[in-house]
Amino acid sequence: MQDETSRPVAAKPKTLKDVSAASGLSLITVSRALREPERVQPETRARVHRAIREIGYVPNLTARSLVSSRSGMVGLVVPMLTSSLFADLAQGCASVLREAGLQMLLGVSMRDVAAEAEAVRTFIGRQADAIIVTGFAHTEDCAAMLRGYAGPVVETWNIRNERIDSAVGYDNRAAAAEMTRFLIGRGYRRIALVGGAVENNDQAADRNAGFLDTMREAGLPVDDWQVISLPTPTALEDGRVVLNRLMSEPQPPEAIFFHAEIPAQGAMLECLARGISVPRDLAIVGFGDMTLSSLLPTPLTTIRIRSFEIGASAARLVLDRLNGTVTEGRVVDVGYELVVRQSA
Repeated sequence: MQDETSRPVAAKPKTLKDVSAASGLSLITVSRALREPERVQPETRARVHRAIREIGYVPNLTARSLVSSRSGMVGLVVPMLTSSLFADLAQGCASVLREAGLQMLLGVSMRDVAAEAEAVRTFIGRQADAIIVTGFAHTEDCAAMLRGYAGPVVETWNIRNERIDSAVGYDNRAAAAEMTRFLIGRGYRRIALVGGAVENNDQAADRNAGFLDTMREAGLPVDDWQVISLPTPTALEDGRVVLNRLMSEPQPPEAIFFHAEIPAQGAMLECLARGISVPRDLAIVGFGDMTLSSLLPTPLTTIRIRSFEIGASAARLVLDRLNGTVTEGRVVDVGYELVVRQSA
């Protein structure tokens, strides 16, 4: 067993003085080669960078940000990474930021607005140059922080009139209404809705509203058993459980509209296990268009979300604001697409 004296001592961070010593150049020359490379001979720059690689020097970005008032970092908060949709959102954002020389800080809230607020507080404390969040539901403290924040703020994944600064997303309410009209147009009347909890989730609330409004306009009743909320994050098992629950009703639904893709896939697999023919016995539709949905034995009808484009557009909007190209908040609607496949 190691005693206190035998524990390895952490190496001290390398400094410009270390680069100067390793390269055999003066501290002033090394500093100039990094800050104003155009004023230094190519051979000298190569000598400096060779020394940096050899000793593992990394610039102190915190100290640099105090001088430039820029950290080179943008904070992004997503609800979860178990869904490929939000992973694609992060990838789209990171790819655009990386091309501009910026790095992305990632926070995962698990749909907990308090966790989102903590991530935002951390981003601001780390002097992030901009903050991108998912949705419009925030705690009062978080909303106050975002409103008082000096940099660009982008709310994503939905389109609403009430926004803090900028927004990039699509109309969740209109998308849900279009899918509901599609089902009604195909002759389905007893339609069940399976979605996420609407508390602190503006996207789920808007999707529910789009469904209920469209059913009401068509003169179709919606009883309590027809609307089910699932916990977050959802899983394949949730779809299996909810399918069995709905199909045990005295008059089971003719169609089920899932507002999350993973439980919709779980329900499709349970139909296979139970011998329920889709769509002859039951229609199932989803929301998101994850990769597996088109590969199921009966491909899933769904709403396609352009998640990568949402992330990329949010990042481009941030860059425009930071570069001064755009000085005010903007709204970017990337749209959505109804994808009709064999499940309905």
